[in-house]
Amino acid sequence: MPKEERASALSMFHPVETKRASEAIYEQIRELILCGDLKPDDRLPSERSMMETFHRSRPTVREALRMLERSGYIRTIPGSSGAVVMHPNNKNLENSLTDALRIGMVSLDDIAEYRLASELATAGWAAQRCTPEDIQAIEQYLAKMEAAIANSEDFVDMDSGFHGLVAKAAKNDVSQIFSRVFSRLNRSFAKKKMATMSEEERNAMVRRVHSMHLAIFQAIREHDAVQAQKAMEEHLKAFGSELKYQ
Repeated sequence: MPKEERASALSMFHPVETKRASEAIYEQIRELILCGDLKPDDRLPSERSMMETFHRSRPTVREALRMLERSGYIRTIPGSSGAVVMHPNNKNLENSLTDALRIGMVSLDDIAEYRLASELATAGWAAQRCTPEDIQAIEQYLAKMEAAIANSEDFVDMDSGFHGLVAKAAKNDVSQIFSRVFSRLNRSFAKKKMATMSEEERNAMVRRVHSMHLAIFQAIREHDAVQAQKAMEEHLKAFGSELKYQ
């Protein structure tokens, strides 16, 4: 960002009057990024300039910048003056959602209910929108999962990949985000449950899951949205029952 544009950016800020000044500075800059006044690759003014504009000390400004960087809104470049606004990153959203769900901010019943609705819609869209490349990718991935059935832990690790490919075939970015979030949670629940199961029980479970994956894939390949949703519903309810997740 040229010097005159940095001066313009400073004009968007205003002094803060609060005990937690770093949070107020963080919120100001964050809001400017979210509303588009500060765009990806824009360089923020120098720390000294922001100290003068916000009427706050260097440690306070630095703490606000650290908060912005931890949240994925900016990145600092060693040896340069001013941080740079980052391009949007879905991973930050995924991490926040996953953390919120894992620490119990919502109930397991609510998670299961929402996941069911979300995954059913995703399966239907995948059946309607999938390309030959999507079909090939899912088919090849299922072959790899079948080869991993003998190792139930590896199979569970791969489960998220299957749901991710279905979400990709659905051609909906939000579906892909939530698919990754739900898959992280399910992997955690599955591994805890499997630790209490015998080897025979674990092997039986992964074979049932694989059979259900094949049914979902068959419906998607045939572009049958209704059957894809039905197969996905049977899979999620059965898997949820196995894990006492629902």
